[in-house]
Amino acid sequence: MFRFRFEVAGEVAMDRGIARFADGIADYRPIWSVIEADFYAQMLRQFQTEGMAGGDKWVPLSAEYAGWKETHYPGKPILQRTGDLIDSLTNPNSPNGVRIEERKTLTLGSTLPYALYHQTGSKDGGHPPKRPEVQLTEAFKRTTMAHVQGYLVQIATQSGFRTGRTPGTPFATAAGSGADFRRAMGVGW
Repeated sequence: MFRFRFEVAGEVAMDRGIARFADGIADYRPIWSVIEADFYAQMLRQFQTEGMAGGDKWVPLSAEYAGWKETHYPGKPILQRTGDLIDSLTNPNSPNGVRIEERKTLTLGSTLPYALYHQTGSKDGGHPPKRPEVQLTEAFKRTTMAHVQGYLVQIATQSGFRTGRTPGTPFATAAGSGADFRRAMGVGW
């Protein structure tokens, strides 16, 4: 089974599987750019809504820090004091972003050490409070899996597994007899 996992700060945010057909796929890089675009768009919505896009509005700034920030960085929203953090999570070319595309692994994130502190909050409940930048919505998860499944269908079609079969038609009919299918797959049963 192919497992598609998103881990955020060491916690699993998404873990979905696709049936055994995916085991034979050696390279998922052709779909990474589509998933990346969705990720960056989700992260931008997360910053624009100060956490609401992912489901939980970020904890407001303390009165003391809000006053200091307004004096030194007027008009800057939560988690956007310098703009480096939002840039690292929404811009594929950010010098502080992580974007590693491998055959079966896609890694996206930020190299900024304070990104992790905001994602998880302090361990003692103090400062900084938890303001998770990366919160994956169910819609994002469904869209991501639709991209992966669409890619698998494309591979199946190109490999001859999908040959114009109409819904309700047994697979062996579309591919030939069951014996032909077993021979084509190298199966001896």
